Amino acid sequence: MLLPWMTRRWIFWLMVVAAGASTGPSAPTAAAAGGLASRRTPLVEAIERAMPAVVNITSEKRAQSNSRWPFSAEENRRPLVSGMGTGVILDERGFVLTNQHVVDKVADIRVYLADGSSYPARVLQEDRAMDLALLKVDAGRPLPAIAIGTSSDLMIGETVITIGNAFGYENTTSTGIISALGRNVTLADDQVYRNLIQTDAGINPGNSGGPLINIDGELIGINVATRAGAQGIGFALPIDDVKPVAAEMISTRRLVGAWHGLVAVERVLDGARRVVVSAIEAGSPAEEAGLKPGDQIVQANNLEVTNPIDLERALLDAGQGKPAAVVVDRGGERRELSLTLRPLGQAAAAASESPAIEPDDQLWRLLGIKTQHVSQDYVAVASPKLRGGLYVREILPGSLADRAAIRPGDILVGMHVGDRHLETIRPENILYILRQAESVGAQAVPYYIVRSNILHQGTLSLTDVYQAQAVGNPVR
Repeated sequence: MLLPWMTRRWIFWLMVVAAGASTGPSAPTAAAAGGLASRRTPLVEAIERAMPAVVNITSEKRAQSNSRWPFSAEENRRPLVSGMGTGVILDERGFVLTNQHVVDKVADIRVYLADGSSYPARVLQEDRAMDLALLKVDAGRPLPAIAIGTSSDLMIGETVITIGNAFGYENTTSTGIISALGRNVTLADDQVYRNLIQTDAGINPGNSGGPLINIDGELIGINVATRAGAQGIGFALPIDDVKPVAAEMISTRRLVGAWHGLVAVERVLDGARRVVVSAIEAGSPAEEAGLKPGDQIVQANNLEVTNPIDLERALLDAGQGKPAAVVVDRGGERRELSLTLRPLGQAAAAASESPAIEPDDQLWRLLGIKTQHVSQDYVAVASPKLRGGLYVREILPGSLADRAAIRPGDILVGMHVGDRHLETIRPENILYILRQAESVGAQAVPYYIVRSNILHQGTLSLTDVYQAQAVGNPVR
């Protein structure tokens, strides 16, 4: 049916007006809002949650010199070399975790936050064996702390994100997947990484010490290394391996010289991560407070506790002689206990009152290692100067010896304290060396082993040894 010309003209103009109304000022806004919402993916939200707790690190140190005399003219003319790295904020008071190699022998460390502010930082603790360092920033305000996850349930193919100071480009983010788990990587004779996470997410120079996070924005690893000459092959320390070391670095024992006597581990119970008391040091404040092995620590000093780092963070403010409320779950019943920390010197006094323990048992409890004496014949091929050693019969998984890359079948022939190379022919030799290391405040001791008739050197971290001396349990 044909419409009159005038009627068709009015219909045309009505269509134009209707179209104009549908494309008015409010329409693009609504469409843009809908598009923005659809683009807010879990990746975007995870990065937004983690980014404020990531810091970019810059530093300076003197270039290396061939001069053997430290006060020579050449030494004084060494140019300054700039360095860069990344870190994560563990606590609102400004404790920052990064790689040890990022801050090794550097000066004038400065950290830059995601909001653009920057602050000087100082190194509080270092662990060369795990390649971790704890920095302190005095910002004068609470800083955002990163959410800590777990690496115990990681899946190959799982989406992960890196954030860091890649090539000096601050706050660079990259996504990828977990390519493999349990990788062992050797960078040098004295730097061996074990049980690493391999990822194809971007890890570049400057990313060291930065976070590897999951889709929930939780910290699951500390970026540590890349494969030279390769693309898409980077490595991170699993966060579950990092937690015990970071907890010791930020502990009351190390930072404020206070003793609580709690030995706590992280466990997955009923599908949730819990901090469980594994041991109580004899005569300790924890024992006096009524804490018992098996207690699940729910809260300490008004801070929710989900991992050992939280426990140490919570007790830092308690101070010596000031009670801290500790809420535990014991057999399904919640109890509030009062824990009062004491000076660290009292821990040594309590330990000295314990009954004598055989050297072999002490090594097992301190280092997680069982040994057997072997004669010079077993090590002469490696060096005719060696007079024997300790054959490693067993290593406790997760122990200090395990983390130091000592393996069954190795022959431990010596250790180094200060400027002295000392033989390890009997277990008593190792115990003597550990006492010497403690007296000089060493955080790590180089060791020498014979493996496949070749002499190798490694480093044994002493982070947990002295605490373990009073516990009587293997350090894990």
